Amino acid sequence: LCILGKLRAGGVESIMYSYYRCLDKEKYQYDFVYEKGSEFDVPEEILEMGARAFKISGIGNPFGYIRDLIRIIKKEKYSIIHTNLNSLSVFSLFAAWCCRVKYRILHNHTTSSPAEGKKTIIKKLLRPFCRAFANKACACSVLAAQWMYGEKAVEKGRVRILRNGVDTEKFSFDADARLEIRKEFKIENKKVIGHVGRFATTKNHRFIIDIFEKIQKKDSKTVLMLCGDGELFSDVKDYALAKGLSENIVFTGVRNDVNKLYSAFDVFVLPSLYEGLPIVAMEALCSGLNVYLSENVTRECAISEKVRFLPIDTPSHWVEGIEFVDEEERTCERNIMKGGDFDIYNCVKELEELYEECR
Repeated sequence: LCILGKLRAGGVESIMYSYYRCLDKEKYQYDFVYEKGSEFDVPEEILEMGARAFKISGIGNPFGYIRDLIRIIKKEKYSIIHTNLNSLSVFSLFAAWCCRVKYRILHNHTTSSPAEGKKTIIKKLLRPFCRAFANKACACSVLAAQWMYGEKAVEKGRVRILRNGVDTEKFSFDADARLEIRKEFKIENKKVIGHVGRFATTKNHRFIIDIFEKIQKKDSKTVLMLCGDGELFSDVKDYALAKGLSENIVFTGVRNDVNKLYSAFDVFVLPSLYEGLPIVAMEALCSGLNVYLSENVTRECAISEKVRFLPIDTPSHWVEGIEFVDEEERTCERNIMKGGDFDIYNCVKELEELYEECR
């Protein structure tokens, strides 16, 4: 049973769907649990592969959430629970522990930032309880593993690192897709700064707007393309409007062809307050882009010279550091990533090894 939260076109569910697509279905089959109030449902494509999906009470109602989950676990008699809600996984782990599920996997995908205030405090308070109810530990990066389990646990090999894998074929540079997207948004002759991410505090969208404001003053032929949705979407649009930048910013909303967007970009920026291991950075790199990340992002992303880290104390560092890639010079990083640590097929092998330990 794979535990997800509210489905919002976010990275975690996308990663778990990618894993599921590549799993050996003769050995392993997923059911998914997600919360009522989700913006999306589990994709039909995933269900057609044999998965089932259960919608339950939200974690905001912890007693209802645990009750619903216990009912499902008792009925279906799962041998493995794989939960992906970071510190909030404590509730699903507790339900699995109550039902005596033999293997309870805690999969951490993120860290935290003091900028999130109360949210960060709650995360840290719940961490030890997560560790108490889980009996298998994994994380998407060493940084995420250290945050959840502690440095000693990582050093002693108690945590399995399951990196976020990329389908290198799907996210390779596509010249036809580049033309298609640029024509759709009427930006054929522009330099495009791209970003993919949920409109939430951690993604630091206002800072992206500040970076773009300075770049736009230097070169009026640049545009900013922001892909995603979220609770701060209107706030960010208002911020761009107040700065007089709206005509030069494309808000794409949620797209199911993000792989094509990367081909339309000329550079990718992700000045996050924190990340576990951003799958979007690896996807952008696979498409041959220069990728600029905040210094708060794990250095495990630095698998190419195209990946660079910048401080988020001032936009000036980014304005001075960003270099656009000409289409003619654009070399795809697919060959570097194919067969490597971030190739989805290698990542799935790691996941299957974890499940083999639970047989």
